[in-house]
Amino acid sequence: MMNNLLRSTTPKLLSIHPSTSLSTIRCMATGTRGARGHGWLQKYRAGLGGRHLQGRWHYRNNEELNRVNDEVFAMNAKDGGDGDDSSKNNKNNNEAFLDISVGGEEARRVVIELAAAALPKTVQNFKLLCQEKKDHGYESTKLYKIEKTVGLCLGDVVSNDGTGGRCHPSVGTDESPFAFEDEGFVVSHTGPGIVSMMSPGVHRNDSRFLITTTEAPQLDGRFVAFGRVKEGMDVVNDIATSIFTKRGRPTVDVRVVGCGVV
Repeated sequence: MMNNLLRSTTPKLLSIHPSTSLSTIRCMATGTRGARGHGWLQKYRAGLGGRHLQGRWHYRNNEELNRVNDEVFAMNAKDGGDGDDSSKNNKNNNEAFLDISVGGEEARRVVIELAAAALPKTVQNFKLLCQEKKDHGYESTKLYKIEKTVGLCLGDVVSNDGTGGRCHPSVGTDESPFAFEDEGFVVSHTGPGIVSMMSPGVHRNDSRFLITTTEAPQLDGRFVAFGRVKEGMDVVNDIATSIFTKRGRPTVDVRVVGCGVV
């Protein structure tokens, strides 16, 4: 009985044919064709970076992406048409502002240029929420999270803590009254100052948005970027670097005390 117990508890060894040497056995995730992808070792030896650098964003050309971003925002001038009145209205439609107060101090302004020609529905939702009165738009909402490696998270018009949000009623539909679809990923998160929707899922954009403080390639194709900071980037950087946070939550009250269309 004791022998049977020992046999049942002894682990079974890998059975290898006598003619097979251990050096010829191929193991998972070893060699140059492991779990990280094909040929990573050759790329590393060629000076193209290690495993952690080889992937979706390794060959990212920021100069080219910045040029595309400039072309997207330049579409606003082409979409304005001729005439002074049209140009004036077009300019008003392309910029919005946020007056942000830290700890009840005097508010400082952030001016945002909007890609109205390329992303009209997303920009319309943002502008309408900026123009809404208190308790219905961005006015009096809090900055609810500071992601040190990404940016500032704002725009929760429902619960003010990042757990909820809703789009403007004129933007929503009967099938989706609180959110709208992803309009397009034409603007890339190439550096600080990019304003982007914070959607909890595909085609679920509401009111929440973020302002990047650094390059964020992981957001491309996931969040719809629709604007960039034109004035007041120093305000964004001061908030991101000078405010102490607990698990990303600011310890002082940072609030949008005023907003609108320029």
